Amino acid sequence: MSQEGKGGYPWVATDEICNDMPYGKLADPLGARQEVADRAGRSGGGAPGFTCVQPLVETGPATWKNVKVELDFAFTESVDFAKDIHAKDRENVGKDIADSGLVPVEKVGKEAFRFGYDKPADLRQVRELHVRDSNLLFDVTVTAEAHTPPTPESLKALDAAVDGFARACLKELRK
Repeated sequence: MSQEGKGGYPWVATDEICNDMPYGKLADPLGARQEVADRAGRSGGGAPGFTCVQPLVETGPATWKNVKVELDFAFTESVDFAKDIHAKDRENVGKDIADSGLVPVEKVGKEAFRFGYDKPADLRQVRELHVRDSNLLFDVTVTAEAHTPPTPESLKALDAAVDGFARACLKELRK
């Protein structure tokens, strides 16, 4: 994937783009799709893109309930512009998140970081992953409720599932 100039992600959007995302990667531990995803244009200024909202239902090995996955894709004009926006985003989130809850994530896009809004023991978790790959900026927000208080292991499994999902989304967009 080109990491220079205009980048490797041209702006394309179809009516089915949100439904083409690989939500199955989240089935363990988050659940499965039961309905189609909602797609909307981005409300933010600047780069074209789209947002998706996909609820998941508890199935099989799912250890979370009331799951909602929100995706926000922005196709910037250049790699340098995407780098600048991602750096500013990381800086601003770092200021807002208590106790440096911002964690760098490797092997997801060219650069990525994650954070959670909630204390690790809270049943309700809202966790975000912000990714930059070439000229694409991509955020995944997962809101979910645990059946029992989360453990470090269950939160690690949740984060690993979201990482795998994000990698699969990037692969889908490169087709």
